[in-house]
Amino acid sequence: MRVRIGTPLGALAETLLATRVVQRTGGAVFDGWRRQVREAMPDDFGVLAAIVPADDDFVDLITPTLGARSIPEGIEALHLAPRLEIRRELDAVVGRRAAFGYPPLPAWTTYLPARDGSALRDVAAAVEAFHAAAFAGRWAHIQSYLDMAADRMARTMATEGVDGLFAGLRPYVRWRAPILEVRTRRECHDAALGGRGLIVVPSLFVGPEALVLHSTVDKDAPRTLVVPVLRTIGDFASAWGPRATNEALNALLGRTRAAALQEIAAGCTTTELARRLGVSPATASEHASILREAGLIDSRRHRNAMKHEVTTLGAALLDGDFGSGVRIA
Repeated sequence: MRVRIGTPLGALAETLLATRVVQRTGGAVFDGWRRQVREAMPDDFGVLAAIVPADDDFVDLITPTLGARSIPEGIEALHLAPRLEIRRELDAVVGRRAAFGYPPLPAWTTYLPARDGSALRDVAAAVEAFHAAAFAGRWAHIQSYLDMAADRMARTMATEGVDGLFAGLRPYVRWRAPILEVRTRRECHDAALGGRGLIVVPSLFVGPEALVLHSTVDKDAPRTLVVPVLRTIGDFASAWGPRATNEALNALLGRTRAAALQEIAAGCTTTELARRLGVSPATASEHASILREAGLIDSRRHRNAMKHEVTTLGAALLDGDFGSGVRIA
């Protein structure tokens, strides 16, 4: 009765999970992506690798940022996260890593809960840089793919109940009422929900097992079960989406404005857009304004800069996906 399908984790959470995947070996689904990303690895990737290592125990900065769909929203949520929650999570990870014989966290991580926020700012900068390298402007398409995956799960539960939902999540979980078994690589332990409920969400980069998240501050909050949505390389290709050179898009928008949309898909501010296009900031702002009015991008002020990102419609145009219900009037 208290199982429900939640919205996908969001850009920051998927970036943190991708940090684990890129450090690992194996898993044919991610092999091509892993090679490409390693060639474009940002200099400060070590900051992320320190708190999200390749092993199973990492500092959970996902739970405090759940529901933040874009990177700017995720970073804002990270800075607003209760310091007590970060402190408790950090202490728990330190204890678990010692118990399981994992290498200790670097000394600088003790400053993550500091009120001045300097350590979190370093993490936020590393997240932004790695997100640009890992997702290569595809985030809007991936977000749309995850939204559709969540919708499919919700329809399954509506028509087939919890039994049908959990049956479709094998081999990551096994439902033997009233017990839900979640496959992990650690020894078994029991976690009684106690009426708090369970939120199930799909993820691109969680794995190879499902992940259970819970708040260390709000003891009454439901647990979140994050399940892999990719089973095959074909699934990954569908999630990633094609990126055409698309002369049709050039004809539709004009070559400069089409180039602007492609640059914004990689994530940029107005100043960065102007530099990449070789135009003045005023001209870049005008291009962004027209794309925004057409519903192809969203813009929001972040500190002293205007940051832009493509919408689902903009991603569909870039991917040449004109058959997915997109209509242009």
